Amino acid sequence: MSTPKPTLMWEAAATPGRHAQLLAWVRTTAAEELGDTTDIRLYSSPDDRVVLIATSKNHLRPRIRSEPTGLTRRPPHQWMFHEVSRDMDTNHVP
Repeated sequence: MSTPKPTLMWEAAATPGRHAQLLAWVRTTAAEELGDTTDIRLYSSPDDRVVLIATSKNHLRPRIRSEPTGLTRRPPHQWMFHEVSRDMDTNHVP
């Protein structure tokens, strides 16, 4: 199996009434920071949360450094993951 590519999960809860603006911020600012070297998937929930999942195409760790000031109830959370294949030893994390 090839080396797993780093994947970022970024989650933010929109300030009441600011969900559309938070989505717009993610589509422009966050996506621009990640660039074309990342595959990006964007999700939204009924409780005004936005989740972005970005997988690197080149093994560099994706990261969003900017903050969507005034658009969130609390600072966004970010976690790094690596995909695990079904046959990979689950005790080994790259």
